[in-house]
Amino acid sequence: MPPPYCYEHPRPAVTVDLVAFTTIEGTIHVLLIRRKHEPFAGSWALPGGFLEIDEPVESAARRELLEETGLELAGPLEPIGCFTRPGRDPRGRTITLAFATALPPGPHPVAGRDDAAEAAWIPLDQPLELAFDHAEILDSARAWLRRRVQEGPVGLLLLGPTPPPNLPQVQRLFRQLGLPPRSAGPWLRRMARIGQLHPSAPPGQRDPATS
Repeated sequence: MPPPYCYEHPRPAVTVDLVAFTTIEGTIHVLLIRRKHEPFAGSWALPGGFLEIDEPVESAARRELLEETGLELAGPLEPIGCFTRPGRDPRGRTITLAFATALPPGPHPVAGRDDAAEAAWIPLDQPLELAFDHAEILDSARAWLRRRVQEGPVGLLLLGPTPPPNLPQVQRLFRQLGLPPRSAGPWLRRMARIGQLHPSAPPGQRDPATS
């Protein structure tokens, strides 16, 4: 007797991908793994993999990150898109749910399972040919990061908790994301006004770009 709810329609596979950002010596980096197996063996890719049949999507993203890079993520994830183009995965029809997050400076990735030959933080501005459609996913994540840095808390996270960020540090972060450096001074003052900066931070420092 056939099991209930069997349909003639083929079902696509579902994967999760996670784009994680951090800063190393003031430069924004993205977390990538080098694929060990085909398809795209030897190419850089975002951490990710197939969703288990009974697994919540966010749990899958955290699991794949831990398995492929050795990093355990306790902070929030934010969905950045659903990537569905037919042919994006040569193994068959695959839909990817993508997430993004930002981590404070410091975590060191280590390739943690046979899917990943290497795991590393790569400078965001370094030109790379990524597997699948991961360049498109990364572009969406970069736009997400730009918005979240402008809003404040993610920018402070990337700049590190101590010492408080100064004007040149914020200007450098803004330049890397294509944001106007002249916005750095007002951004610092806003962060101080809403209580996001330690009192020793220099929110009142005059912004040379606006003088």
